[in-house]
Amino acid sequence: MVSVAAQWSGMFKVETDGDGSQRFSRLDATGYLPPCTDGLANRAAMAAGVRAAWRTSGGTLVVAGHGAADCAPYDILVNGELTHRLPAVGSHRHDLVLGGLAPDSLVQLWLPHFGDFTLHQATFDAASVTAAVEAGPRWITYGSSITHCQQADGPSQTWPALVAGRNGWQLTNLGLAGECQLDPVAADTIAQTPADIISLCVGINSYNAAAFSERSYGPALQGFIKTVRAAHPDVPIVVITPVLSLPRENTLNAVGWTLADYRRATAQAIAVMQEQGDKRLQVVDGATVLTGQEALERLPDTLHPDTAGYALMAQRLAPQLVAALN
Repeated sequence: MVSVAAQWSGMFKVETDGDGSQRFSRLDATGYLPPCTDGLANRAAMAAGVRAAWRTSGGTLVVAGHGAADCAPYDILVNGELTHRLPAVGSHRHDLVLGGLAPDSLVQLWLPHFGDFTLHQATFDAASVTAAVEAGPRWITYGSSITHCQQADGPSQTWPALVAGRNGWQLTNLGLAGECQLDPVAADTIAQTPADIISLCVGINSYNAAAFSERSYGPALQGFIKTVRAAHPDVPIVVITPVLSLPRENTLNAVGWTLADYRRATAQAIAVMQEQGDKRLQVVDGATVLTGQEALERLPDTLHPDTAGYALMAQRLAPQLVAALN
């Protein structure tokens, strides 16, 4: 019997405690500015998009850890199909027997995408098993809770996970619920991370928090993109403007802007940078990702899609991102 530990993908750094417990950071923690970025650090420590994989014909997957009361579950996929969903709330250990698999099957473990979480063990025990090495284009996607996807039933059903699976891409999910505010640490992390395509879904958190005004939003977005572009001069960057949120479209926030204003300003900033010569910078109109009727039906709180809404987002965005890469 061989026991093979997980080899993680989709995070910036893994911190290992003296007892072997692991915590994951999706941003470069050296760039935080406490206390301003404490909320950002909390979101970045959530394991959205973090996963490991093994090649095997069967054995026992052992997963143990501790999750907060709102912690999302683990997802286990075999050859791309979701086969098991395991709870991660509280202290837990799962010994999952996976038998009768085809030779050289791919078993993937996706960690909880939302909630404070510490991993104690993730191993695959089998007569024959190896850690799987990911291949395919490397994709970084940055955004708000709508990219973090707290409301998805499981970590493999976020729209970035679905797009990555459909396209055969290696995912780094920098969805940061409530904290997509064009922070330098996020731009610097993207700059440090190898990528073949980058997407940025921006604007909704800036509207909700009234973090940027007409004077400051465009320059802040331009500065963020320029930091990323300097590190990735030839990589396509796709900027997705805010998806529909019907009550916010024409409602003024504390700085006197509507969500439609942030969408328009995002597109205008990209247009200026394109005119200045950035030919690998593209924009997707977020208002076309979900229809008005779908926004009514698939955004239960008028802001966040449900699992079916995230599936629609993946369906609409996957081909547009492929076209940007090619």
